[in-house]
Amino acid sequence: MEWELLGIILTGLAALYLWAFKIPYSLPHPRTTKEGRESRFDLLRGFAMVGIVLIHIHSYFQFFHPNDAVVIRTTLFFSNLSRFSVPLFILTSAIFLRKKSGYWNSKAKNLLLPYTLASIAGYLVKYQNYNILEFLQFYCLGKVFAPYYFVPLLLQFYLLYYVLEKTLTNQSISKITLFISFLLNLFSNLGFFDTILPKEYHSISILNYIFFFVLGIQIGFSYEEKTKPKGEIKLLLGTLSLLFLFLLILFSGVYYSDFKNHHLVYPIFFFLFIWELIPRFNKTLSNWISYIGNKSLFIFLLHPFVIHTMHSIDPYSLGGPFLGYIVTLILNVGIPILIAIIIQKGKFLSRSHHSGVPE
Repeated sequence: MEWELLGIILTGLAALYLWAFKIPYSLPHPRTTKEGRESRFDLLRGFAMVGIVLIHIHSYFQFFHPNDAVVIRTTLFFSNLSRFSVPLFILTSAIFLRKKSGYWNSKAKNLLLPYTLASIAGYLVKYQNYNILEFLQFYCLGKVFAPYYFVPLLLQFYLLYYVLEKTLTNQSISKITLFISFLLNLFSNLGFFDTILPKEYHSISILNYIFFFVLGIQIGFSYEEKTKPKGEIKLLLGTLSLLFLFLLILFSGVYYSDFKNHHLVYPIFFFLFIWELIPRFNKTLSNWISYIGNKSLFIFLLHPFVIHTMHSIDPYSLGGPFLGYIVTLILNVGIPILIAIIIQKGKFLSRSHHSGVPE
């Protein structure tokens, strides 16, 4: 709670700075290329997918070496740094979402079918005493593997959009809609709905991420503005970056706090920061991260199998803490990509924006 409220205070100060100095800033527009799709969204999804893997690597290292304070606090830092990942996937999933012919067919083919196959295989691999009722519960709640909760969460957002599409895309009430979604998300983060909603539903509650979904829809229907950020914006983002870095080090290294993945401020800040930083990236690096973004569904569904198998291997045996961390990251990203290439031959499900999930 403290981190959430601190973030809101910092955001208020930043907004006051922009208002006082009359500095204009528009949200990134998704359709600024001839192809009709801004390539930076693929890079953002690539960052988010790597972030999800880093979160699970921290748990992996903590499982084997909970008393190695220096290493665990370091892996915790990268885990907390990556807490923008799920909100960013929700946001980018909403940006290109449109209600059109075959809406549910594409969702079933590109998301539900792969998720179903992965859940069945995962249940058979991970558990010993099979129970059809238990499997159905795990399947509906996304509990076969820890990150699978994202799929039932996203399907709820797809249903919400299908039912309320006219309201969510109504430009005349867009500010009111966004503000209401912000309040709902804030109250959810502060635990106001915990006693109202069933405990089993908490992890897949759309109230935890509804602001990011509504914001993504509004970005997707926004109009392009050619004005570039002024120097004051870059100075503000730079200052906030240093402050967030300090806070991440403080909370991870000193207080040993494990952040939630649905705080409001940090994911939006990271989104804007990386959006402005991406044009400075090396082209080769950008291509690699973008490729990871395009293959994120495979990585999302298959890396839990990899990390689950690796729990029989001490990460330090892979070359020590540092090299073991790098090797674990490469394996959890590389093996799913290799399987994707072999099975799909780079064609089926290669377009990440069709499914709108961590492909």
